[in-house]
Amino acid sequence: MSVFDFDAGRGVPSPVVPRKRRRWPAIVSIIALSLVAVVLGVGFAYATHSAVEWRDAAVSSDKALDEMTTQRDDARAEAEDLRGRLDKVTADFDASTERIRSLSNEKAQAGDSFAVAATLVAKSQNVTASMDACIKDLQKLQTYLVNFDSYEPSSLLSYARQINDGCNKARTDSDNLSKELAR
Repeated sequence: MSVFDFDAGRGVPSPVVPRKRRRWPAIVSIIALSLVAVVLGVGFAYATHSAVEWRDAAVSSDKALDEMTTQRDDARAEAEDLRGRLDKVTADFDASTERIRSLSNEKAQAGDSFAVAATLVAKSQNVTASMDACIKDLQKLQTYLVNFDSYEPSSLLSYARQINDGCNKARTDSDNLSKELAR
């Protein structure tokens, strides 16, 4: 086509006006592409930030798990130690009880004095009651130690120390009574 177009009715060429180029499709395309780029950039930034947060949370959880595992292992070791002590105290208790009964019977049969024998028997019963309480407390502690994860380690250790103090006192009373009966 030429710059001039013939007018069908007149035979005179008429100039063809070139169409104006439309710019709005290009502008809309640029804006749409810019918006897509911004949305992708925001999405990437959010995903990166979220991944960093998850990584930090995982590291924190790993540290907490390591600490709890160490506490659990320490509590297990303490529980094993307490079980060993319980077995020793139980054996000592049985031996002491037998010895106390034996000495108490010998002393009573000797007939030194009814009052002395009665006092020794009362002491013997007190020692036996103290040792029985010690054993019961240690057995109760053992049931707690079976489920030690359900309890706070510091509370269990405090309770174990209280029991240990009571058992040590009962043992001292037993030794003192044994010496008194041996005279």
